[in-house]
Amino acid sequence: MISVPKAVTRLTSGQSNQTLRLKSDDSDLVLKRWQNDGLFQVDRGLEVAVQKTLAESGAAPEVLEWNEAEGWLLQPYLEAPSLNQVTLSPAIKATVLAEVLAKIHSFKPSIPHWRLNDKVEHYLQQLSNYQPSLAKSFREEKSQHQQAIDQWLEYPVLCHNDLSMNHILMTAPIKVIDWEYAGVGHPLFDIANTIVMNKLDDAMAERLLTDYARLTRYDVELADMAEWLDLVDWLNNLWQHLLSYSK
Repeated sequence: MISVPKAVTRLTSGQSNQTLRLKSDDSDLVLKRWQNDGLFQVDRGLEVAVQKTLAESGAAPEVLEWNEAEGWLLQPYLEAPSLNQVTLSPAIKATVLAEVLAKIHSFKPSIPHWRLNDKVEHYLQQLSNYQPSLAKSFREEKSQHQQAIDQWLEYPVLCHNDLSMNHILMTAPIKVIDWEYAGVGHPLFDIANTIVMNKLDDAMAERLLTDYARLTRYDVELADMAEWLDLVDWLNNLWQHLLSYSK
């Protein structure tokens, strides 16, 4: 039974979750209150399944309780800085990102697969409900990225798809949080998204790719990432426009 908290602190309030810390005399917990699931087609059952699988190996926090109908998940609060908060050189942070990506991509959970094209079509349809002309413009641009979109399941691995440095907790071992966009997909999309969302410069991106190749034997040059980086930029732009209509 969970004790009545004596202190409630808001940790974050993002696009997909509002996160609260619930602290009592005998427990310290994080309550994730889900939001915008329909708009962004988030499968919370899949999120929980992925987090539970990785928690068994120490790579994610334990799922203590969750209720999909009521829209919440409870997990332990971990007293640890994020990778973004620790004092490390940019090169070492890039190495940590590579190590975390390689570890995530090595897991093979038994989960349903979704296709990126289906997600994109859902986003476009949702945007058309608010701004048809803008959705039409994005749909026309989609053809420029269709080749990468269609490669989504050509080299299927578990991907986080939202690997901000803020989502990497420097515990021992390192734990990764916020799995709502996770799924089986192409590793280069996950890598490109990590480069873009963490605003890595070329030196850090090169370090990430070099270390990832060392760990996985999946060798790729930064120049070969161009179509994936362009796709991520376009998709993030679409996503942000859609987000603006959810507020």
